[in-house]
Amino acid sequence: MNGHPSLESPADETARLRDEMEQLRTALEGAVEDNIRLVEDRDRLRGRVTMLARELQAANAAYAAAAAPRDAPQPDILARAETLSQSEEELRVAFEELQVLTEELEATNATLHSANRDLDAKVAERTREIASANAALRISETSFRAIADVVPDLLWRADNTGQITWCNSRWYDYTGQGLQAALDAGWINALHPDDRDPTRAAWTAAVNSGETFQRQYRIRHRSGDHRWFLARAEPLNDGRGRVSQWFGAITDVHELIQLQDRQAVLLAELRHRTRNLMAVVETVIRKTLASSKDIPEARGRIEERFGSLARVQGLLSRRPTGGRVSFDALLSDELAAHVPLTDDPATSQVSLEGPAGIELRSTHVQTLALALHELTTNAVKYGALAHPGGRLTVGWVVREVAAGERRLVVNWRETGVPDMPPANPDTARGGGYGRQLIERALPYQLGATTAFGFADDGVHCTIELPLPAPDRPGEPAYV
Repeated sequence: MNGHPSLESPADETARLRDEMEQLRTALEGAVEDNIRLVEDRDRLRGRVTMLARELQAANAAYAAAAAPRDAPQPDILARAETLSQSEEELRVAFEELQVLTEELEATNATLHSANRDLDAKVAERTREIASANAALRISETSFRAIADVVPDLLWRADNTGQITWCNSRWYDYTGQGLQAALDAGWINALHPDDRDPTRAAWTAAVNSGETFQRQYRIRHRSGDHRWFLARAEPLNDGRGRVSQWFGAITDVHELIQLQDRQAVLLAELRHRTRNLMAVVETVIRKTLASSKDIPEARGRIEERFGSLARVQGLLSRRPTGGRVSFDALLSDELAAHVPLTDDPATSQVSLEGPAGIELRSTHVQTLALALHELTTNAVKYGALAHPGGRLTVGWVVREVAAGERRLVVNWRETGVPDMPPANPDTARGGGYGRQLIERALPYQLGATTAFGFADDGVHCTIELPLPAPDRPGEPAYV
């Protein structure tokens, strides 16, 4: 595959060396066979020369014996002489052939010795090369393993069939698998059960195609917890363009995925809050304009109500990830914007009584904040907080309605207000929009139950609204 690095593997180096050794061995065997053949021919020729020499010796002896008596028949002597002459000629020819074979044998032996020297030299040279390559490989392998154990990633190597042949120490430290348990296909057992089959199929497809492997999956920690990782592997080609092995790295992306999930939740909440806020702003402007005598009065009321919205947006922004705004924080934030809050009952006109940390539904916070704002501004302008002897007491409790269902009950009580009007206090106290918000908007938008009335010495208001279920961890925080 183009674009991938190439490297001659140890198996290819061994195969090349084996081919060279086979060629030398074949040449040496051929020279040895030629030498054996020449030796056999020489031995046969020596045997023939020996036989001829014996025959010639016997002929000479016979010739000498025949020549001694002068009365021997002349034809017999001539025949023996002729036989002796033929044997001498054959012996001479045999000696010449023996000389030729001896020369050939010496040449062949010289060639054989030369081939042996060449073979010894090549073997020594290749031995030195292999020793040097092995030493460099050991140094490289040691350096690679040292680097592989330093990096924070989980590293691995596989052969061209996709079987894992090596993992760095961080894999074993993280998963707790034994040295052999992760090899071949054993690494798949460290994955989350839901990720094993899809990952195995993706890895098999990458090995078959020779393409880059990349996938996210969860790996079990030795403690039993699972974390998200990103795995990526590249094929390594040999000198002939074939995949010889794979190198892979596995990076911990658990926090990144959590941040991505959190970002998705925050974007959903932002869209939800923006829609709600725009609807609230539109309602505030329209209702305020309808209940104001002129533009300056409308401007002042709108600024006050937008200030309340700004404060509640600040509370929503400052809450922890996945957390909610508590009722006591919302109430204290609104009251503190208008009157000082102290723990000394002798100097403070405000008394707050209720458990801390009662979390509200995020969709209820803006509308409830506007209702508390209307009650507070009414108390500051006309009610208990507008008179030195007035006092405001706000109490709240949590009521269990049914299994898993809770409701917050808020009791707003003002006392010490002189000259309370006997009837129709809405327009006289400037509470037209506030009372509509409490008696109509809260029940309609929040599913609340409300009551708003005037006692002889001040306003009395109760609000009962549902709370988020504590046993629903999957419920978004903006609900």
